[in-house]
Amino acid sequence: MPKYITPNELFRRQNWSKVCGSCGITFGWKKTGDKAKYCSNVCAGKANGSISTNRDKLNSYTCFECNKEFFAYHKNRKFCSKTCANESWSKNMPKGYGSRKDDNHKEIVEALTKAGAYVLDMSHVGRGFPDLIIGFQSKTILMEIKNPKTSYGRKGLNKNQLKWKESWTGGAYCVADSIEAALRMIGVGK
Repeated sequence: MPKYITPNELFRRQNWSKVCGSCGITFGWKKTGDKAKYCSNVCAGKANGSISTNRDKLNSYTCFECNKEFFAYHKNRKFCSKTCANESWSKNMPKGYGSRKDDNHKEIVEALTKAGAYVLDMSHVGRGFPDLIIGFQSKTILMEIKNPKTSYGRKGLNKNQLKWKESWTGGAYCVADSIEAALRMIGVGK
């Protein structure tokens, strides 16, 4: 069954001047100096032999994201399209620096919660974002937790954390290395 061509498309095709050397479709606008021989890179590749038209060379694969079957020449293909690849990447995005919590993280969160603060753990975000968002007595405080018992914790903020801190123009930002320091930052304790 032939494809339906709209009247506007027919009018446009009346002004076309080239016939593809591979598939025979008319393409291109009439103009001087138009030297194209093929309607697309695919047809050019088929004509010069760089793209194989032999389906036997294609291998069947299953997309890791949508589980649909697709065909490809390369054995390393895992996804049927860039859309599926991007979807998979966004679901399994690496967490960066923030994926590992300090050993004293849990104790500090428990102490802040006992003091009456609302604590939102953001350590999974990474990329320099502070570990905690704390709401206490109508104030919001961003807190980075460091463990002074480790060499990494004694070094202080890493380059991502420093960059984030320097660009932050909002409310209070602090670094706590103990329960006492964390409580002092929110205004509880000595």
